[in-house]
Amino acid sequence: MKKLLLSIILFSFCFTINAQFGVSVGYGSGKAKISVGGESITSDSSGSFSIGLFYDSEISDNLDLLASLGFGMGEKVDEESNNSIGLGLGLQYYPAGKDNNFFIQPGIGLGYSLADIDTDLMKKTSFTGSIGLGIDLSENFTLIGSYGTQLSDSSNMNGIKIKGSAFGASLLYKF
Repeated sequence: MKKLLLSIILFSFCFTINAQFGVSVGYGSGKAKISVGGESITSDSSGSFSIGLFYDSEISDNLDLLASLGFGMGEKVDEESNNSIGLGLGLQYYPAGKDNNFFIQPGIGLGYSLADIDTDLMKKTSFTGSIGLGIDLSENFTLIGSYGTQLSDSSNMNGIKIKGSAFGASLLYKF
């Protein structure tokens, strides 16, 4: 899956004429759900700020491909940093055309935790799916609100599943 995601991103970089680079800032609030033998517990919400770079490739009059690389700064856990790196790929669909400025953005992502975690208990990587709504505020600024859910299990323990979900908002600036 990592190779497929990387291939799509490289393809979008190499074969698009109408493309723009940019920077983004965002905030997300997420929860983890731990399931054991039919029972589950949901954690309290945890927030994170993010900064990133993106590449917006125009595919057609109604479609853009948005590849991104971000650095997330999460709330500390037991006085330890809870940072991460994320690689994302979103498809921006403008149902009424780009002149309307409104789009729907399904996407996929690959995250890597930089936190000092016990890898015997948890995985450092996760694969996510998301859906978002966005609006182009101007030629340079875009606002996106999204919901993402983890598609992969973060647990390395038999019989225990750990998955997260989050709501987020991002402001993008295109150069």
